[in-house]
Amino acid sequence: MRACVLAVENFSTDQKIVTIEGLSEDGNHPLQKAWIAAQAPQCGYCQSGQIMQAAALLEKNPSPSTEEIKTEMNGILCRCGTYLRVVKAVKLAAKAKLDDV
Repeated sequence: MRACVLAVENFSTDQKIVTIEGLSEDGNHPLQKAWIAAQAPQCGYCQSGQIMQAAALLEKNPSPSTEEIKTEMNGILCRCGTYLRVVKAVKLAAKAKLDDV
């Protein structure tokens, strides 16, 4: 669930909120590295939301198909139109995570 649309009082004390900074202290998370490799970042407007949505997807589905990625990432507006690069970045991150196993 996206924390950005929920009030803090709706969370219980045992729930955890992870932000983009929580993925990696040094920006070395596979998604962050894949975003750069795929040249997905442009203006930055959507990057945190895109990356966190992708992290949630890969958490529940470590090897998503292109259609699964598109379905899951639907709804996050990218003003620069880098949707194809976002799909590429998610695929790169999924492969990197699988290679680490």
